[in-house]
Amino acid sequence: MVFARRLAVVTALSTLVLVGVGVLVRATGSGLGCPDWPLCHGGAVPPSHQESWIEFSHRFVAMLVGFLVIGVAICAWKFYRHVPFIVWVATLTVPLVGLQGLLGAITVVRELPPEIVATHLLTAMIVLSCEIAVAIAMYVEDPATQGASLGSRPGASAIGKLALVSIVWMAFVLWIGGYMTESGAATSCEGWPLCNGSILPASDDHEVVHMAHRYLAGAFAFLIVPLVVTAWRRREEVRWAGAVAALAGVLYTAQVIVGALNVWYTFPDPLTISHTVIAASIWFTLSGAVALAYYSPAVARVPTPLTKAGAPA
Repeated sequence: MVFARRLAVVTALSTLVLVGVGVLVRATGSGLGCPDWPLCHGGAVPPSHQESWIEFSHRFVAMLVGFLVIGVAICAWKFYRHVPFIVWVATLTVPLVGLQGLLGAITVVRELPPEIVATHLLTAMIVLSCEIAVAIAMYVEDPATQGASLGSRPGASAIGKLALVSIVWMAFVLWIGGYMTESGAATSCEGWPLCNGSILPASDDHEVVHMAHRYLAGAFAFLIVPLVVTAWRRREEVRWAGAVAALAGVLYTAQVIVGALNVWYTFPDPLTISHTVIAASIWFTLSGAVALAYYSPAVARVPTPLTKAGAPA
């Protein structure tokens, strides 16, 4: 069970790395470095072009994450068969990763349509949430850690509600952000927080998309700030609340600053990559808060080992 729990954590962290590599592909314009799929320029090894190697590295990391997800599902069936939540979420994550691979293939074949690129990013976030939920559930259900109090249930529930609403809102922010970047709307607004000197976009479609992302991201503050305040106030009764408050507050502040710097410096690669990685880290934190707030142990006993068919338990 310790191995399964560690594997689940490694899988979630690897998915976070995969998001970063995916943003590197987008920021460097390497999305079509391999114009075919699953091969790269017709071969299993990419040619000696920087764009091809960057794109191929994303595929390689995605393949590793796929194997890790399958490994977590196998461990779920082997060690946590008595916990339906772990088994089914870990199992359903496998075809979800398959869907993510299909979206990646469509992205390449159709030459980076913005709506598919944005959906590809959001699907990665959903996969990440599933992996975090499985990892936390494995921790709670492990006999070695069962009985370890996570804190007051009413206090945790108050944090969980805010985190859940925040993550739903953030899904829209991420999708429109991915669409904005790939559609070419990222550079349509000069200046921050105004767009070309105005609080409202012009009739230009790119400006409308760009400002829609800013409006949604700005409104997100009305969710994340109450979450940070609530979590911090309840840190004495909910042992993980202080960490959630600190992480969410620092990451959101950094995200706003990096977003402004991106506009002021015309989206240099390091800032573009940082912007999405920080967003994914906020999603990671919110997903963890939701799982910690709402998951309860399925059983209060040590599970028996799997037995052969027909053998007595």
